[in-house]
Amino acid sequence: MAEFFNSQYLGDYFHYIIFALIIWTLIQCARGIVFDDKIVAINQILGMLVCIVIILMIGFRPPTAAYGDTINYSEGFQRLAANKDAIPLFKWSKEWLFSNITNWFAKFGDIHGYFLCFATLYVSSLWLALRRIFSEYNFVPLLVVMSMFTFWMYGVNGVRNGVGASLFILAMAYTDNIPAMIVIALLGAGVHNSVYLMIAAAALAWFINDSRLYVALWLLCIIVSLLLGNQIQEWMAGYADSIADDNKLTGYLTMTEQQMRSEGMIVSTTFRWDFIAYSGLGVGIGSYFLWRRKFIDDYYQWIFNTYLICNAFWILIIRAPYSNRFAQISWFILPLVLIYPFMRERFWVNQERMLAASILLFYAYGFYFNMLPLLLN
Repeated sequence: MAEFFNSQYLGDYFHYIIFALIIWTLIQCARGIVFDDKIVAINQILGMLVCIVIILMIGFRPPTAAYGDTINYSEGFQRLAANKDAIPLFKWSKEWLFSNITNWFAKFGDIHGYFLCFATLYVSSLWLALRRIFSEYNFVPLLVVMSMFTFWMYGVNGVRNGVGASLFILAMAYTDNIPAMIVIALLGAGVHNSVYLMIAAAALAWFINDSRLYVALWLLCIIVSLLLGNQIQEWMAGYADSIADDNKLTGYLTMTEQQMRSEGMIVSTTFRWDFIAYSGLGVGIGSYFLWRRKFIDDYYQWIFNTYLICNAFWILIIRAPYSNRFAQISWFILPLVLIYPFMRERFWVNQERMLAASILLFYAYGFYFNMLPLLLN
């Protein structure tokens, strides 16, 4: 199986698959049949097949630098596997679930079983979450999630970040079972500590649900970040170093451009208005449905507020070299903010075409960053 997927172009194939599915869905929307029972049944099967293919592509990818941090995960895994007898059966750490899965596969498995495990957690958690939230109408939300311009990247590069966020999205689907929601969210934090920010944001939004307050906070954070610049990162780095004792977070916030170049990274440390615009899609769409269309739904308001809090935090540190890892925390929630109202209530006579326009708007970034370069080449 690994030999079949031994290619440096798996990411390109993934983007072609998503592009084809976008076209398939837009045709359904244009014909007004996307919510027809027969089409919904076909799309359910198609969605499951696509999930399986993507899990296999991510899980059996070759451990090379063509897939970003995959090479680092592989090298760390091989170092552990070289001394299997010294690997403990369980070890407590801040990211205990990630560490123990790594240890278990290094002791008893192989590199592709290891990658396949995280690929399964990454993709199937999202599928199950969307299945619970949207029932049989989960295909379009699943496609919107996978059309994020960062989806593939966080399956093969920022693996822990992606898996942790996926588990948190799954946790958000268990509002009818609070103990299960808490356990799944903590499992996500056990893969990547950034999930604690998502948990804190969700807890705050659970008890304080005034969306206008959070929109105002989001706008204020843009102004503050513009005015104070790197000072916010320096303050947070000092806090992480002296109080939270988090050397990794400190490194994320303080790495210089020279250090990045020495590690072979090219990362912008400017104020990214393009990413603000991308994040602003969620703010604009959520505000439109809540206040202009009078969409009353407590669950949607909770999702929207959680997104605003997480994204506002990222805006404050937008110039940090690794700020994309904090942006992704909120961007994983963004597809839900976009698609949820369309799947819950009919606002227009031609709602299917409005859905098509929204899908195109959201996919624009994925097309520009991922698909357009392939088409031009």
